[in-house]
Amino acid sequence: MPHCILEVSDNLLDTPDWAGLLADLHRALAGTGRVSEADIKSRVIRHGLFRVADGAPDRAFVTLDVQVLQGHDDAAKAAFSDALLPVLLAAFPRTAAGMRLNVSVQVSDLHRPSYRRTTTQT
Repeated sequence: MPHCILEVSDNLLDTPDWAGLLADLHRALAGTGRVSEADIKSRVIRHGLFRVADGAPDRAFVTLDVQVLQGHDDAAKAAFSDALLPVLLAAFPRTAAGMRLNVSVQVSDLHRPSYRRTTTQT
């Protein structure tokens, strides 16, 4: 069920293998033992128009929003963040060393009563 929405500023010094990074995030999230890798969906959104703090050109961001159905307790959400943050940090070493990089993970709840999903087969 988790949706991983990775948003990044387009001024990063690193150009990671995005598909590989998403695979690493899936493994880390599933490695918590609290979700199945088969249920994780991820995407990357690069932002060309953004501002971090004072807008200086050496500021960048990487933020991951993990959306899960309501019902995960605070310990589970903390475990998700703790597993994912090091993966993000490892993916952007040049940016972390050469810029003021904000890296964050947040876990948010999807409203269980209103969430709908269907999967089609081919």
